[in-house]
Amino acid sequence: MFDFPNDKWAFPVEAQPIFDRNGAEIPGNQAVVRTDTNEVLGVHGSRYHIVKHDDVVNSIMDAVKEADLSHDYTVDVRIADGGRKMRGEILFNNLVVQPAVGDIVKFRVSFFNSYDGSWSFSQSADGLRLWCLNGCTTPMGTARSNFKHTQSINVEGSANKIAVGLDTFMNNRELWQSWMTVPVTDHMAEVFFKATIAKSASRQKLVTKANERQLEKLLGIWASEHRELGRNKWALYNCMTYWASHTSDLKNPEVARRNREDAIAKAMNHRRWDELEYEGVV
Repeated sequence: MFDFPNDKWAFPVEAQPIFDRNGAEIPGNQAVVRTDTNEVLGVHGSRYHIVKHDDVVNSIMDAVKEADLSHDYTVDVRIADGGRKMRGEILFNNLVVQPAVGDIVKFRVSFFNSYDGSWSFSQSADGLRLWCLNGCTTPMGTARSNFKHTQSINVEGSANKIAVGLDTFMNNRELWQSWMTVPVTDHMAEVFFKATIAKSASRQKLVTKANERQLEKLLGIWASEHRELGRNKWALYNCMTYWASHTSDLKNPEVARRNREDAIAKAMNHRRWDELEYEGVV
């Protein structure tokens, strides 16, 4: 066990049966109840297995200890939606790369859990850029694992993922440096945003619309980033990570941050991201 001050995620929960209006138990259904407040945090089927926030935190910390990558790290764990969701980060202060002089990125392990079914127990290994605390969210540069809430936590597997993630992270420096050599114009950035994270949902599959408010915000961040980093793919990448990590003014910051990180990963798997390498294609 690890002793954390103000461990608000370690509240007691249990599965309880669900009853209909007549007091009869509804078979095949169960509720996750926070027993210190009697609040229902989620409703699930019979196969659902509770994975407690506290067990997740301790299993990840055990995995970090087992991986033995470094003893110099800080831990931040937060809950959202009344404890229904949990997000944690471990930042390794001495495991760093510098894509450019003074532009430092630290190795980070992130982990998630929920009682309402919105998030599976999952972890990822990536980087945190210290220029303005941008989270680096690269699909090719992370080691991810997901466990459904019908499975038990695999501590050994978590330790292996963390070690693999560090190896990939350390090798990302050359990738990030290569992005600094890829020119990106304002028009290219706008086209990329419209096709990915500023794309507006539409029922008409053949019609692509942009979320103009989102697009305006992203272009503003892009302008700030390219003033510091130049008009290149590295600046575009950091524009997206800035957008993902700055959610404190939103109604549910932790949920918004997770959703934005997922959106970035999807955007970087979009053909438009690769097409930026070829001048004149986008």
